[in-house]
Amino acid sequence: MSDHNDVHLEPTPGERFSKFLKRGDIRETLAWAAFYTAVFVVLGAYFYPKWMPTVMSTDMKAIERLMVVFTFISAPVCGFVMSIFTQTLRHRHKGDTPPPDGPMIRNNRLGVAVFSGVASLLTLTAVIYGLIELNSSAEAATKDAPNALVVEVTGNQWVWSFNYPSLGVESNMLNLPIDRPVIFRITSADVNHSFWPVQLGVKADANHLATTLAQTTPTKLGTIDVKCAELCGLYHAYMETSGEVMTVSDFNNWVTAQGGHSA
Repeated sequence: MSDHNDVHLEPTPGERFSKFLKRGDIRETLAWAAFYTAVFVVLGAYFYPKWMPTVMSTDMKAIERLMVVFTFISAPVCGFVMSIFTQTLRHRHKGDTPPPDGPMIRNNRLGVAVFSGVASLLTLTAVIYGLIELNSSAEAATKDAPNALVVEVTGNQWVWSFNYPSLGVESNMLNLPIDRPVIFRITSADVNHSFWPVQLGVKADANHLATTLAQTTPTKLGTIDVKCAELCGLYHAYMETSGEVMTVSDFNNWVTAQGGHSA
């Protein structure tokens, strides 16, 4: 008599996966993961843009868009990690006895493969999107360079100074005309600083004996807060000034009042 009926058949991957999904703890974990993912998506879509500085340039708009997209991309991974954290807190062991051994997730080849594959795909998407955005900004800077207003930025403990070589004006206020490309030539007279006009979305090193270039186009009227983003000494926190994105006529009037000439 054949022993064929007594042979133990290993379950197929599909059967193992189906049995895996029927477990109560797995369903709870997936439900929490979906919840947290939705929370991060809502935060990225509606709240993060409201919490960021006012968008006053093309670069700041690109940064806002990048933050939102990266939040969407990272939301599933963050949601899954948060769901495991929640389940760990909800089902933590109590009492004096040793806790039972949990499932050996690192030995679950299917689980490891799925998580690694999804995380890798999301990471690759973020890298590709970031490179596209970076290339787009570089192309815009090259295109707008001939018509750009050049501003020479100098950091000096603990003040900022701005020179407009084509206009014959130097000031401690960063005033710019709306809708005109600007090229910043940034350097330092002493230690290293970091030039950060917050609402313009620009942040670039100001290094001694070196010049860093940065470019943007102001697109909204309003006040600019200029800060130093590099620890540069005792009064680093007070190394800030302000400026304004003005209409073209107001900017020309300001240049004339400073003894300069309109371009």
